[in-house]
Amino acid sequence: MANSSGFVSYFGTELRRHRERMGWPREQLAERVPWSVWTVASVEQGRRKPPPGLGEHADALFNLPGVMTELSKKAQDDGSPFGDRIELEQRADTIYEYDMRLVPGLLQTKAYARLVHRARRHLSPEEVEELVQLRMRRQRILDQEPPPLLHAISDEAVLCRRIGDPAAFREQLQRLAVPRRNITIQILPFSACLHEAIGGPISVMRFPDAPDVAYSDGWSRGQLIDTPGEVLRAHRAFQQLAALALPPDMSAEMIEAYAEEA
Repeated sequence: MANSSGFVSYFGTELRRHRERMGWPREQLAERVPWSVWTVASVEQGRRKPPPGLGEHADALFNLPGVMTELSKKAQDDGSPFGDRIELEQRADTIYEYDMRLVPGLLQTKAYARLVHRARRHLSPEEVEELVQLRMRRQRILDQEPPPLLHAISDEAVLCRRIGDPAAFREQLQRLAVPRRNITIQILPFSACLHEAIGGPISVMRFPDAPDVAYSDGWSRGQLIDTPGEVLRAHRAFQQLAALALPPDMSAEMIEAYAEEA
């Protein structure tokens, strides 16, 4: 896994080294911190950044003078609140994604992404462009060989929420309607009933060499979920959405209809 910072891997290596120095299995360390053994394993293996507070807990447990706290801060400093997600996407062979607000980031056009980021008024024009370029780089995984499989479900509301001028929005919808061998798109119509993912966007990523993880997209930052029970719950929520959503061919017809009206 290519981390955005070598400190991510280094923190995990040091956490494991000090745990083993104490003679503790992972389960014993997990009992002493407010995170699951699955989170501890993910951090030690460099699959995720240390969650806030883990460095401080490690320093207290291992009697270290702020060493792990400082490493944790450096591991977190990747310039993006969604660094974990970006790193994990690079390794995933299948990505399931649901969003009721916007077109999923992996499928956004440059113009649409720019308008979305401009809505965050605290960002400078330079920061907006940096985030747009980051989003475009994320999308390169869909063109690699072999590409990951992407199954995206969007609410019908996304097709109604006109972002920017009609031409830019029409371009975005037309992009969604173009068939690609590794991408499945479904639309959840207004007629769909309540579902378990009503609380917000969710992604699930599968890997050829590691356990699945989920990612919940929040107001200011995302939350990585790697506890097996919670990941299974996310899988089931997505499966429910897929059953409620229109099949891909009907979804494409709906997208094209909205594009014509944009």
